Amino acid sequence: MPKRDTLLSRAEVMSSLRRFYASVARPLKSWVVIAAVGVVSCFGGNMMPREVIPQPVPTASGPPPPLADDPSTQVDKLYADLVARRTALSLPTRPPSAPEACEPVCAIDDPPDKPSSTAGCTPGAGSACSTACAQADATCDDAAQICAIAKDLRTDAVVAGRCRDARVTCADAHAPCCYCKSR
Repeated sequence: MPKRDTLLSRAEVMSSLRRFYASVARPLKSWVVIAAVGVVSCFGGNMMPREVIPQPVPTASGPPPPLADDPSTQVDKLYADLVARRTALSLPTRPPSAPEACEPVCAIDDPPDKPSSTAGCTPGAGSACSTACAQADATCDDAAQICAIAKDLRTDAVVAGRCRDARVTCADAHAPCCYCKSR
């Protein structure tokens, strides 16, 4: 046999690689693909159903809205109504009184009676006078409710101040009713 050179020709190398690829690499390549698909499917999903983890509920910012039966909310609504009635009666706007310290409790006085219930109040007979007296009576009703809530709370200086303002507004409301003359 002739002595072969240890170096292979290019054609022989290519032929050897093709034979190797046909016998080993092609089947190996299929197994690699199958293994990769299997690994991905195992890690990608679970055959058992998972329990859904509840997501946190987004919360609102700021304090919760006031309750409808909250005394402070009731006083705020009544006081806003009182201010509107003061404007409707063309009464002068007074600055709100400064809150006084309530130690141990606030001193709360009752507001005056309604103008229609006051002795000596004789309004005129016209529609303007009856409207003024209805507004004045409603103003004093609001003042009475504000002061009743203030008596219940007893230690709330802001509500006590609103009661003082409401009493003054009720007293001021007597004039447009009691001194009204029909035209």
